[in-house]
Amino acid sequence: MLIKKKLVALFVSLLFVFSVSTQAVALADVQQKLTAHSLLRGLFTQTKTMQMFNQPLVSHGNFLLEQNQGLLWQQVEPFPVSLVLVKEKLSQQFGEQAAEVIVAKDNPMVFYFSHLFLSLFKGDMDELTDQFDIKLSEKGTNWLLLLTPKSAPLNKVFANISIEGSEFIDFLVLTELSGDISEIKFEQQQTTPNTLSEDEQRAFQF
Repeated sequence: MLIKKKLVALFVSLLFVFSVSTQAVALADVQQKLTAHSLLRGLFTQTKTMQMFNQPLVSHGNFLLEQNQGLLWQQVEPFPVSLVLVKEKLSQQFGEQAAEVIVAKDNPMVFYFSHLFLSLFKGDMDELTDQFDIKLSEKGTNWLLLLTPKSAPLNKVFANISIEGSEFIDFLVLTELSGDISEIKFEQQQTTPNTLSEDEQRAFQF
């Protein structure tokens, strides 16, 4: 009986180690996929379902992620908005109005959430594992990450965040404690041309 118990304990221990090891490798694989290219362009559709409105708010646009520069997020519909996020600054422009530049030291909370969004895009697993409990699973041929915030201020805002993709991120869903849900679908993602145009370079220089 004692031998049986020891064998069962050994089996459970090996199974646990194998499971942890498998997940670690899989997380590393996801990170490798998301960081394989220095530049990524694509289209997005964002659907925001809010408790205070009967109909969801839908917006469309395009994005550009440059691993060393930052994120360019351009909403086209229902009205034009341009957001540019770099390491210590955020530029926000509505239509033809002058761009408003926010510096990290002047509004640290804005940058906390902005850089979280950037970490999701870049597949920065070191940053994400610091902030979230991460559950990795498969959804068909896609991988699916479910992120549950560990502490404030994230756990005061989000119930969870899910990220789904294959080579790139295809869906991003942010579920808030209030019941509001933001679903972002990414399409037509491409890694070429792999250099910034002059206009794109200027967008990051502010």
